Amino acid sequence: MCARMAFFNWAAPAFNRLADRWSPESIDDIVGWLRPYVAPHGRIIDVGGGTGALARKLSLALDAEVVVLDPTPEMIRYVPDESRVGAVLGSAEAMPFDDGWADAVLVSDAFHHFRDQPGAAAEFARVVRPGGGVVVLELDPSGPFMRMLAAIERLLGEPGAFFTPEQMCAFFAEHDIDGVCERIKGPSYRFTGTIR
Repeated sequence: MCARMAFFNWAAPAFNRLADRWSPESIDDIVGWLRPYVAPHGRIIDVGGGTGALARKLSLALDAEVVVLDPTPEMIRYVPDESRVGAVLGSAEAMPFDDGWADAVLVSDAFHHFRDQPGAAAEFARVVRPGGGVVVLELDPSGPFMRMLAAIERLLGEPGAFFTPEQMCAFFAEHDIDGVCERIKGPSYRFTGTIR
């Protein structure tokens, strides 16, 4: 078992207790970024969505189906059992969904954990319908604190593969997803893109 899986298996109960960190304002922001792509009763895949705290809030706010895709069984066992929130065990690099199945993909604070980021981007472009959306919330590694965090993650066996906003936009453009990167606050930023 890789170190990542071992850490997230062990940490799942703590993530479940602390996962509801989303303020009404932050939910409103995320809903605003997804709404152009997701009509009522649409479908979103929350990739690396862990315990589903964000998925539940988004399903209610957008009146949409949100499926949490996570590779850690201990995480997805906490996903709420609700009619519009589901959980699927799997990885971003091999998503168990049909072509064009989703209206949008959301990745929150997880993209730097993906061991095969090009594979994940290719899967986003496959499982999201043409004209659908990709929203990625990430941390800019440019500052000294973030460089130290990335180094610590790598010491713990994580990829720590952070992109600057400029790198993120260029990366997704190479994978048929055109978009923009905008700062949120502190080192946080978001990429919002559209499938070609």
